[in-house]
Amino acid sequence: MKKFLSVLMTLAIMLSLAACGSGKDTEESSPGIESELQTAEESSTNENMDETGLSPDTQEQPGEPSEEGDGSEGKALVVYFSATGNTKAVAETLAGLQGADLYEIVPEQPYTDEDLNYNDRNTRATAEQNDPDARPAIQGGITDFEQYDVVYVGYPIWWGDMPRILYTFFDTYDFDGKTIAPFCTSGGSGLSGTPGTIAGLEEGAVVLDGLHVNDSAADSAENSVSEWLDSIGPAEQE
Repeated sequence: MKKFLSVLMTLAIMLSLAACGSGKDTEESSPGIESELQTAEESSTNENMDETGLSPDTQEQPGEPSEEGDGSEGKALVVYFSATGNTKAVAETLAGLQGADLYEIVPEQPYTDEDLNYNDRNTRATAEQNDPDARPAIQGGITDFEQYDVVYVGYPIWWGDMPRILYTFFDTYDFDGKTIAPFCTSGGSGLSGTPGTIAGLEEGAVVLDGLHVNDSAADSAENSVSEWLDSIGPAEQE
C-alpha cells in the first residue's frame, strides 16, 4: 500500500512540474511574437519611404514654389553693340554674372574694316559720328521690353562718343521708370561722358555710374565687372 501511495505522489509531482514547464514556455514565447509584429510594421513603414527617409506625403514636391520670395522682382537685360568683339566679351561676362538676358544690337548694314578706319576722315563711321542726326538702322527688336526693370547697355567709344546706332536704340524703346547701367570699351578714352549723354536722352530713367573696360582687358574683365556691380548695387535696383 505504501508503495502504491508513493507511486501516486511521484506521478502527481511529475504532472505538477510538467504544468509549470508549459507555463514558462508560453511566457517566454510572447516577446518573440511581439518582435515579429514590430518587424512587420517597420517593413511596412520602410516601404512607404524613399532614400531620404521621408514619406512621400511629407516631402516637398519638385517644382513647387518656394515660400522665401514672391517672384515679383523685375528682370535684367544686357544690351550691347560690338563691332570688333571687345564689348561683346564684356557683355557676355556681365550677363553670366547677373543671370540676365542678352541682346545684341545688330546693324542692318554691317560695319566693315574700311568703315571703321580711324585714319580716314571719309569712312562711314566717321561720317555718322560727325552727323548728330544719323540713326543707323537696327535689325530685329526686343520682345516684351517692358518686362525689364534694369537694362545694362554696352558699346565701344567712337570718336569720343557712343556709336550713332546707340542713339537709334535709345530712340526706339521707352525707358521711363527703368534703371540704365552703361558700360563701354575703348583703347583708353574712358567713358567720355556717355552716362550723362544717356541721362539726357532718357530723362525718365535712372542712369547709374558707368564702367569702362580697356580693349586689352575685355576678355578677362570678370573682376572689373564684379567690382562695378558691387559699387552700383545692382541687387537694390532689381
